Amino acid sequence: MNLLTRHWGTAILAGLFAAGAIGAAHATTTTFTGQDDGALTTGPFPNSNAAQTSFLAAASAFGPTHTITYESLATGYYSPIAAAPGVSITLTGPNFGSGFSGISNTTIGNLYGFNTTSAGSQWLGFAGGSATFTFAAPTYSFGTFLTGLQTVFSGTNALQVTFNDGTSQLFTPAINVDGGAAYFGFTDTSPFSSLTLTNLSNDAWGIDDTSFNGRSTSVPEPGSLGLLGMGALLTGVLMALRRRLA
Repeated sequence: MNLLTRHWGTAILAGLFAAGAIGAAHATTTTFTGQDDGALTTGPFPNSNAAQTSFLAAASAFGPTHTITYESLATGYYSPIAAAPGVSITLTGPNFGSGFSGISNTTIGNLYGFNTTSAGSQWLGFAGGSATFTFAAPTYSFGTFLTGLQTVFSGTNALQVTFNDGTSQLFTPAINVDGGAAYFGFTDTSPFSSLTLTNLSNDAWGIDDTSFNGRSTSVPEPGSLGLLGMGALLTGVLMALRRRLA
Protein backbone atom coordinates (compact mmCIF):
# COMPACT_ATOMS: atom_id res chain seq x y z
CA MET A 1 0.00 0.00 0.00
CA ASN A 2 1.47 3.38 -0.99
CA LEU A 3 1.55 6.59 1.09
CA LEU A 4 -1.55 8.17 -0.51
CA THR A 5 -3.59 5.05 0.13
CA ARG A 6 -2.47 4.99 3.78
CA HIS A 7 -3.54 8.63 4.17
CA TRP A 8 -7.01 7.86 2.81
CA GLY A 9 -7.35 4.89 5.15
CA THR A 10 -6.22 6.94 8.17
CA ALA A 11 -8.70 9.71 7.40
CA ILE A 12 -11.62 7.30 7.05
CA LEU A 13 -10.70 5.46 10.26
CA ALA A 14 -10.49 8.78 12.10
CA GLY A 15 -13.97 9.61 10.86
CA LEU A 16 -15.25 6.27 12.14
CA PHE A 17 -13.85 6.93 15.59
CA ALA A 18 -15.31 10.43 15.61
CA ALA A 19 -18.72 9.08 14.61
CA GLY A 20 -18.60 6.49 17.40
CA ALA A 21 -18.69 3.50 15.05
CA ILE A 22 -15.51 2.11 16.62
CA GLY A 23 -15.04 1.89 20.39
CA ALA A 24 -18.41 3.42 21.20
CA ALA A 25 -18.62 4.67 24.77
CA HIS A 26 -21.01 3.41 27.41
CA ALA A 27 -24.45 4.74 26.51
CA THR A 28 -28.07 5.02 27.64
CA THR A 29 -29.89 2.69 30.03
CA THR A 30 -33.59 1.87 30.26
CA THR A 31 -34.75 0.62 33.65
CA PHE A 32 -37.51 -1.77 34.75
CA THR A 33 -38.63 -1.82 38.37
CA GLY A 34 -41.46 -3.16 40.50
CA GLN A 35 -41.90 -3.59 44.24
CA ASP A 36 -43.97 -5.74 46.59
CA ASP A 37 -43.60 -3.89 49.86
CA GLY A 38 -43.88 -6.17 52.89
CA ALA A 39 -44.44 -9.32 50.80
CA LEU A 40 -43.87 -12.59 52.61
CA THR A 41 -40.80 -14.65 51.68
CA THR A 42 -43.16 -17.12 50.02
CA GLY A 43 -44.78 -14.46 47.85
CA PRO A 44 -46.72 -13.67 45.86
CA PHE A 45 -44.68 -10.94 44.10
CA PRO A 46 -47.06 -9.65 41.39
CA ASN A 47 -45.42 -6.27 40.81
CA SER A 48 -41.88 -7.67 40.86
CA ASN A 49 -42.88 -10.46 38.49
CA ALA A 50 -44.46 -7.97 36.10
CA ALA A 51 -41.27 -5.90 36.05
CA GLN A 52 -39.24 -9.04 35.41
CA THR A 53 -41.50 -9.99 32.50
CA SER A 54 -41.09 -6.53 30.93
CA PHE A 55 -37.34 -6.61 31.43
CA LEU A 56 -36.93 -10.07 29.89
CA ALA A 57 -38.96 -9.03 26.85
CA ALA A 58 -36.74 -5.99 26.30
CA ALA A 59 -33.52 -7.91 26.94
CA SER A 60 -34.45 -10.63 24.47
CA ALA A 61 -34.15 -8.08 21.66
CA PHE A 62 -30.38 -8.29 22.15
CA GLY A 63 -30.17 -12.09 22.18
CA PRO A 64 -31.31 -15.10 24.22
CA THR A 65 -31.83 -14.42 27.92
CA HIS A 66 -30.42 -16.53 30.75
CA THR A 67 -31.29 -16.56 34.46
CA ILE A 68 -29.03 -17.54 37.37
CA THR A 69 -31.14 -19.10 40.14
CA TYR A 70 -28.17 -19.95 42.42
CA GLU A 71 -29.85 -23.28 43.19
CA SER A 72 -27.05 -25.56 41.94
CA LEU A 73 -24.20 -23.65 43.62
CA ALA A 74 -22.40 -24.70 46.79
CA THR A 75 -23.56 -22.72 49.81
CA GLY A 76 -21.19 -20.55 51.80
CA TYR A 77 -19.12 -17.42 51.36
CA TYR A 78 -16.45 -17.86 48.68
CA SER A 79 -15.13 -15.93 45.71
CA PRO A 80 -15.04 -16.09 42.78
CA ILE A 81 -18.31 -17.94 42.22
CA ALA A 82 -18.70 -19.83 38.94
CA ALA A 83 -22.35 -18.83 38.72
CA ALA A 84 -23.14 -20.06 35.19
CA PRO A 85 -21.26 -20.98 32.00
CA GLY A 86 -19.27 -17.88 31.09
CA VAL A 87 -20.36 -15.94 34.20
CA SER A 88 -18.36 -15.46 37.40
CA ILE A 89 -19.13 -13.40 40.51
CA THR A 90 -16.50 -11.80 42.73
CA LEU A 91 -17.63 -10.75 46.21
CA THR A 92 -16.20 -8.10 48.51
CA GLY A 93 -17.14 -7.21 52.04
CA PRO A 94 -17.42 -9.06 55.34
CA ASN A 95 -18.77 -12.56 55.81
CA PHE A 96 -21.70 -12.32 58.20
CA GLY A 97 -22.52 -15.98 57.74
CA SER A 98 -25.48 -17.92 56.39
CA GLY A 99 -28.59 -15.81 55.98
CA PHE A 100 -26.50 -12.74 55.20
CA SER A 101 -23.46 -13.35 53.00
CA GLY A 102 -22.55 -15.58 50.08
CA ILE A 103 -24.71 -18.36 48.65
CA SER A 104 -27.30 -19.02 51.33
CA ASN A 105 -30.32 -21.23 51.86
CA THR A 106 -31.19 -19.69 55.23
CA THR A 107 -34.33 -17.57 55.48
CA ILE A 108 -34.59 -15.26 58.49
CA GLY A 109 -37.56 -13.21 57.30
CA ASN A 110 -38.71 -10.71 54.71
CA LEU A 111 -36.50 -7.96 56.18
CA TYR A 112 -33.47 -9.96 55.09
CA GLY A 113 -32.39 -11.66 51.87
CA PHE A 114 -34.41 -14.65 50.73
CA ASN A 115 -35.12 -16.95 47.80
CA THR A 116 -37.51 -15.97 44.99
CA THR A 117 -37.08 -18.99 42.71
CA SER A 118 -40.20 -21.13 42.48
CA ALA A 119 -39.59 -24.36 44.48
CA GLY A 120 -36.07 -23.09 45.25
CA SER A 121 -34.25 -22.14 48.44
CA GLN A 122 -30.95 -20.42 47.59
CA TRP A 123 -30.00 -16.81 47.02
CA LEU A 124 -26.93 -14.51 47.08
CA GLY A 125 -26.14 -11.94 49.77
CA PHE A 126 -23.31 -9.41 50.08
CA ALA A 127 -24.36 -7.04 52.86
CA GLY A 128 -21.80 -4.29 53.36
CA GLY A 129 -19.94 -5.19 50.18
CA SER A 130 -20.34 -5.60 46.44
CA ALA A 131 -20.74 -8.28 43.77
CA THR A 132 -18.92 -8.05 40.43
CA PHE A 133 -20.49 -10.05 37.60
CA THR A 134 -18.05 -10.84 34.78
CA PHE A 135 -19.43 -12.11 31.46
CA ALA A 136 -17.35 -14.04 28.91
CA ALA A 137 -19.61 -12.65 26.17
CA PRO A 138 -20.68 -8.99 26.58
CA THR A 139 -24.29 -8.39 27.54
CA TYR A 140 -26.69 -5.52 26.98
CA SER A 141 -28.85 -6.22 30.02
CA PHE A 142 -28.90 -7.07 33.70
CA GLY A 143 -31.88 -7.74 35.96
CA THR A 144 -32.41 -9.30 39.38
CA PHE A 145 -34.81 -9.67 42.28
CA LEU A 146 -33.89 -7.59 45.33
CA THR A 147 -34.99 -9.02 48.68
CA GLY A 148 -34.99 -7.53 52.16
CA LEU A 149 -34.13 -3.97 51.14
CA GLN A 150 -35.87 -1.41 53.33
CA THR A 151 -35.79 2.37 53.58
CA VAL A 152 -34.85 2.42 57.27
CA PHE A 153 -31.36 1.40 56.12
CA SER A 154 -31.21 2.13 52.41
CA GLY A 155 -33.01 5.42 51.78
CA THR A 156 -33.83 5.76 48.08
CA ASN A 157 -30.46 5.99 46.31
CA ALA A 158 -29.24 2.51 47.24
CA LEU A 159 -27.86 0.83 44.14
CA GLN A 160 -24.65 1.83 42.41
CA VAL A 161 -23.58 0.03 39.25
CA THR A 162 -19.97 0.35 38.04
CA PHE A 163 -19.26 -0.90 34.53
CA ASN A 164 -16.06 -2.42 33.14
CA ASP A 165 -15.21 0.86 31.36
CA GLY A 166 -14.94 2.53 34.78
CA THR A 167 -18.15 4.55 34.55
CA SER A 168 -20.63 4.41 37.42
CA GLN A 169 -24.34 5.02 37.51
CA LEU A 170 -26.53 5.47 40.57
CA PHE A 171 -29.94 3.87 40.07
CA THR A 172 -32.89 4.83 42.23
CA PRO A 173 -35.45 2.01 42.21
CA ALA A 174 -38.19 2.31 44.80
CA ILE A 175 -37.08 0.73 48.07
CA ASN A 176 -39.61 -1.12 50.25
CA VAL A 177 -40.51 0.32 53.65
CA ASP A 178 -41.27 -3.04 55.24
CA GLY A 179 -38.92 -5.35 53.39
CA GLY A 180 -40.26 -7.93 50.97
CA ALA A 181 -39.29 -8.26 47.31
CA ALA A 182 -38.60 -5.91 44.43
CA TYR A 183 -37.24 -6.24 40.91
CA PHE A 184 -34.61 -4.09 39.25
CA GLY A 185 -33.33 -4.44 35.71
CA PHE A 186 -31.94 -2.38 32.87
CA THR A 187 -30.96 -2.64 29.23
CA ASP A 188 -28.10 -0.67 27.73
CA THR A 189 -27.45 0.40 24.16
CA SER A 190 -23.74 -0.37 24.65
CA PRO A 191 -22.57 -3.83 25.70
CA PHE A 192 -20.62 -4.40 28.89
CA SER A 193 -18.49 -7.35 30.00
CA SER A 194 -18.72 -6.77 33.74
CA LEU A 195 -20.60 -4.76 36.32
CA THR A 196 -20.21 -4.24 40.03
CA LEU A 197 -23.39 -3.94 42.07
CA THR A 198 -23.06 -2.12 45.39
CA ASN A 199 -25.72 -1.31 47.97
CA LEU A 200 -24.78 2.05 49.47
CA SER A 201 -26.09 1.21 52.94
CA ASN A 202 -25.58 -1.17 55.85
CA ASP A 203 -28.75 -3.14 55.09
CA ALA A 204 -28.89 -6.95 55.14
CA TRP A 205 -30.34 -7.94 51.80
CA GLY A 206 -30.04 -10.36 48.90
CA ILE A 207 -30.56 -10.96 45.20
CA ASP A 208 -31.99 -13.90 43.28
CA ASP A 209 -33.03 -14.95 39.77
CA THR A 210 -30.43 -12.74 38.10
CA SER A 211 -30.89 -12.43 34.33
CA PHE A 212 -28.79 -11.25 31.41
CA ASN A 213 -28.73 -11.79 27.67
CA GLY A 214 -26.16 -13.73 25.73
CA ARG A 215 -25.04 -12.29 22.42
CA SER A 216 -26.85 -13.80 19.46
CA THR A 217 -24.49 -15.02 16.76
CA SER A 218 -27.13 -14.47 14.07
CA VAL A 219 -28.04 -10.85 14.86
CA PRO A 220 -25.30 -8.18 14.72
CA GLU A 221 -25.07 -5.99 17.80
CA PRO A 222 -26.36 -2.40 17.47
CA GLY A 223 -23.95 -0.34 15.43
CA SER A 224 -22.19 -3.30 13.85
CA LEU A 225 -24.23 -3.11 10.65
CA GLY A 226 -23.10 0.47 10.19
CA LEU A 227 -19.52 -0.55 10.90
CA LEU A 228 -19.72 -3.33 8.29
CA GLY A 229 -21.07 -0.82 5.79
CA MET A 230 -18.26 1.62 6.48
CA GLY A 231 -15.77 -1.26 6.21
CA ALA A 232 -17.12 -2.11 2.77
CA LEU A 233 -16.86 1.56 1.78
CA LEU A 234 -13.26 1.69 2.97
CA THR A 235 -12.42 -1.47 0.99
CA GLY A 236 -13.98 0.01 -2.16
CA VAL A 237 -12.07 3.28 -1.81
CA LEU A 238 -8.75 1.50 -1.30
CA MET A 239 -9.32 -0.74 -4.33
CA ALA A 240 -10.18 2.28 -6.49
CA LEU A 241 -7.02 4.06 -5.35
CA ARG A 242 -4.89 1.04 -6.14
CA ARG A 243 -6.28 0.89 -9.70
CA ARG A 244 -5.79 4.64 -10.20
CA LEU A 245 -2.21 4.60 -8.94
CA ALA A 246 -1.23 1.41 -10.75
